[in-house]
Amino acid sequence: MDGTGDLVVILEENESLYTDESRFETSSRKVTITSQDMSYGNSNSIAQSYIKSQFQSTQNTSSIQNTSTNLYNNSALHTRYGSVDVEASFPRLKRTKTWIGHSIRKLRSASLSISMLAKPSDDRKASSFLAGWNVTNLIQGTTILGVPYSVQRGGWAAVALFLILGFLACHTGKLIVECMYESSKKTGIRRRLRTNFPEVAQAAMGKKGMILINILNNSVMFGGAVMYVILLGTIWADLMSFYPQIGMKEWACINCIISLPLLFISKMSVVSWFSMLSVFSIMSAFITFITFSLTQIHAWDTANMPAFNIETFPIGFGMILFSFCAHPVLPNIESSMRNPSNYESMINISFSVASISKALLGVVMVMLFGNDTAEVITLNLNGYGVVRVIASGLVIANVLLAMPIEMFITSVAYDDVMIKYFSYINKNSRYHWVWLLISRPLLLTMALLLAVTIPRFGVLMGLVGSISGTSLCLVFPCYCHMKLRWDTLRWWHIAAEISIMVFGVLAGLVGVFYSIKSLISGS
Repeated sequence: MDGTGDLVVILEENESLYTDESRFETSSRKVTITSQDMSYGNSNSIAQSYIKSQFQSTQNTSSIQNTSTNLYNNSALHTRYGSVDVEASFPRLKRTKTWIGHSIRKLRSASLSISMLAKPSDDRKASSFLAGWNVTNLIQGTTILGVPYSVQRGGWAAVALFLILGFLACHTGKLIVECMYESSKKTGIRRRLRTNFPEVAQAAMGKKGMILINILNNSVMFGGAVMYVILLGTIWADLMSFYPQIGMKEWACINCIISLPLLFISKMSVVSWFSMLSVFSIMSAFITFITFSLTQIHAWDTANMPAFNIETFPIGFGMILFSFCAHPVLPNIESSMRNPSNYESMINISFSVASISKALLGVVMVMLFGNDTAEVITLNLNGYGVVRVIASGLVIANVLLAMPIEMFITSVAYDDVMIKYFSYINKNSRYHWVWLLISRPLLLTMALLLAVTIPRFGVLMGLVGSISGTSLCLVFPCYCHMKLRWDTLRWWHIAAEISIMVFGVLAGLVGVFYSIKSLISGS
């Protein structure tokens, strides 16, 4: 759509067709189509018919005759979801790719979609499996390194929390996506009018709500970057313990210097390759931990599971909730799905698998190491030779490859707020490189300073989870849903969502208190 409300579709020889953010290769000649005075409600059908008619006039009519009868009967026209999938209507126009190349591109595209907090991904190309892969990797990422420690902090109650919080986070993840849509009072057609969590907050709470959610989103991302720096310093110091002259803080500085050049990458299409590789690294590390635990089954002892302790349990709560905090990007994943109606079943399976696997990993590791369970589980592998080196190497690879994404999103948010005050070095200026040279090292230095000031991976994870996790996973999804759907909700829905909000607020406050207390006391 252009600025006047017209639909403009351009088909160019050996180029790509872009419409509704879908793309494919075509050999047609260049055609420009403009429809006048289109209303929002029928833009999809007009777009579909215009594209179809132009192919009929420019190519052999028989080649697309079969698509005519299926135009409104297949998944090509997502009237309910407000998008057009042109490739589904014209399958012969899809780009020819090798199976391996196609799969790699899809995984890279998936990594791109899970990395963007604000930009919508309305291509509607991802399968339900690929969307589930995205969600699972988001909640099975680097946070799994702190899962055993969270169980050691909370005991069997923490194990139950994995199942309870997994269920609640899954439920509120559905509420956020439901708030993306509105139904027409006249036609009953359901369309996606919002693209992300901040827009939902704006609809429910106004501009201040959007700003608040943006701050919370970016605090989670920046908090993740700080934890990455702590991880790198901690793991390297452990691996190089034979050279004690260089400790955690020094290794953190060294790894920040290594990561710095990657922060100057300005194209998310490039950064997403790092994301894809980081996903494989952490999944390989997870498999390594599980395999190692199974080989040590003879050493498991249920007596190693600690009793409930009110002093340590709230820290475990924050850590567990942080590990489920994928809500900022769930709308983007849903918008990339070929069949959005499968979103609920996909997210149910993803969160169930993550909840059970995390609980099992935490239980077996604590039964193995007991009170000696470290904040970063790789530290417990001293004395296990090759396993220790492989697991630590995979985690280091994951963190170094994921750092550009964490800092990229934080940097973009920082740019949006600050660069407007420096017009001479903005994005359109020839001196924009000056801004990059100042801002990227500055943000990384801030993360490094926080990391060396609070070198406690597990406790920091609990603190961020108690603040941002409770807000993004429990409180605001329910509040926004009630505000936007109040007239259609039954009383038990309202009661349930108010209960989730109250639980989130109280648990978050307690978690913040005990996390700060642990940081001060060093326990």
